[in-house]
Amino acid sequence: MSVHQVEIFIQTKENALREFSFVDEETVPLNASKPVPLQPLKPTSAIVITGYIPPDALRFSVNLLCKNAENIALHFNARLDRGYVVRNSKFKGCWEEEETCSPAGHIAFRRNSYVHVLIFCTANEYQIAVNGEHFCAFAYRIPLEDVINLEINGSLEDARFRQLELFIYPDPKLCKPNNILTLKIDQPLVDFLDVPITVDIENEFKIGTRLFIAGRLKLLPHSFYVNLQKGKAIYPHPIIALHLNPRFLYGSNVPYVVMNFWTNGSWGHEERHLGHLSWMPGRDFLLTIRCEFEAYTIWLGNKMIGEFKHRLQPSIIDTLKISGDIVLHELAITYSN
Repeated sequence: MSVHQVEIFIQTKENALREFSFVDEETVPLNASKPVPLQPLKPTSAIVITGYIPPDALRFSVNLLCKNAENIALHFNARLDRGYVVRNSKFKGCWEEEETCSPAGHIAFRRNSYVHVLIFCTANEYQIAVNGEHFCAFAYRIPLEDVINLEINGSLEDARFRQLELFIYPDPKLCKPNNILTLKIDQPLVDFLDVPITVDIENEFKIGTRLFIAGRLKLLPHSFYVNLQKGKAIYPHPIIALHLNPRFLYGSNVPYVVMNFWTNGSWGHEERHLGHLSWMPGRDFLLTIRCEFEAYTIWLGNKMIGEFKHRLQPSIIDTLKISGDIVLHELAITYSN
C-alpha cells in the first residue's frame, strides 16, 4: 500500500469513527492475537464489543471460549462476503448445527464503518444486539459457567470490549434504535418495516380497536408471530396480552395458529386453531386483529380464523412486536365505537 493509499485509509477510518453513534468510552482495547479472560458469566452478564469493519472486509467472528479448549459456547460469524450471519457452537472439537440469518434488512454490518455488538446472557440464551437493535438469539448449548475467554477473529480492527451487568435488554442507555416507530390512530406506517420489528402504540388499546397488518408470506415459511404486549424489553420478559403465532411447515401436520398470553413469568394455556391458514407462500395477505368486548377476533382477509378471550386487560398494550417469515407492507390502527 502506497503512502497516499495509507493516508486515504486513515481518513476513511476517521470519518467512520466520527459517524459512529455508539462510541463506548468505557471499553478497553482488545488484543485480537490472543483470547481475553472474562469474569464468570451468569444471567444479566453482558459483553460489549466495538470495532471497525474495513472496506475490504470479508468476515469476522466473535467467540466465547470454554474451559475445555475443544469447546466454543458461541460462535457469532458475520460473513460480509456472503451477506449473512452464522451462529454456532463447537463441542469436543466438532461444529454443531448452524443457525443463520441475513442482516440485509438491518444493514447491520457495513464495510467502512464501526459496529457495536452487545451479547446479553439470560437464563437460557444469548441475546445479541447490533448497533442498538436486537438482532438474534442463540440458545445455550454449553453452560454459561464453562465460558472463560472472549476471542475476536477476522476483519475487525480497533476492537474494544467491556463486560458489565444489565437488568434490562435492550438497555435504552446502550441501545438507541435509529428509527423509533409509533403507530397512531388513522396514521398508517409504510416505511422502515423490516422484520423483526417493534412498534410503539400511541393510543389506548380498547374495545373497538382494529389493528391491520398487510404483508406477504415468504416463499418457504416456517412461522411468524405477532405480540400485543406491554413494553419493548426482551428481558425481563414482557407481559403479552395476545401472542398470535401461525405455523406452517411442521412435517405432515396441517398448518395451524397458536394463541396464548404471558404473565407472572410463564405462558398461559395454549390454544391451537387448525385448518384456517388459507394464505399462500409468496402471496400478499391482510391480517386484522379486532378488540371485541370479550375477545380478540382474528381475520384473514374477510374470513375470521379464530378468537382469543381476554385474559389480561387490553389497556396494558402499548407495543406491537412482529417477527418471522413475512415481509411487511403496511401497519395501521383504527378505532370504531
